[in-house]
Amino acid sequence: MRIDLVPFSPCLAVQALRYTLISESSSELRLTVQLKGSIASELEDVDQVGQREFGLWQHHCFELFLGEAGSTAYWELNLAPNGNWNCFGFSDYRQDQKESDRCALTQISATGRGPTYQLEARILTNPSFQTTDAVLSLGAAATIKTATDLHYFSIRHGVTPDFHHRDHHIPWKLQ
Repeated sequence: MRIDLVPFSPCLAVQALRYTLISESSSELRLTVQLKGSIASELEDVDQVGQREFGLWQHHCFELFLGEAGSTAYWELNLAPNGNWNCFGFSDYRQDQKESDRCALTQISATGRGPTYQLEARILTNPSFQTTDAVLSLGAAATIKTATDLHYFSIRHGVTPDFHHRDHHIPWKLQ
């Protein structure tokens, strides 16, 4: 699935931001992030998974929000251009945030060439999704930090940039 993210407010440093998310199996996802813009030259090249880190969304951060149909619970995966990552579980909208082992970053590589940056990540889900026909609630988002501000990108926005709200997510059928 290809997802073009839109900015909450204008961000001259980013011309385009696209995620491609593929279900490799019932327990592995592949995420590709493609960013075009002047900020690309500031993002790090990386070829190994970093460490789990809290607060990645306060700088450059690529995020996924996944929830299973019929449940208010969901999890949030954060990936930083330097290879650091984290996963959080929630019981409901912004409730009971805890670090989670539901998703783990197993592989990452990222390179920038001029105004283009591409990140590839493999994500292990534990436990696996229930079936290959499962429909998930999918949120895709990013935070980009420029010299003057934080800029928020998502599939869609409401009155404020709120990545957790399922009204801003889309259904995703695993195949």
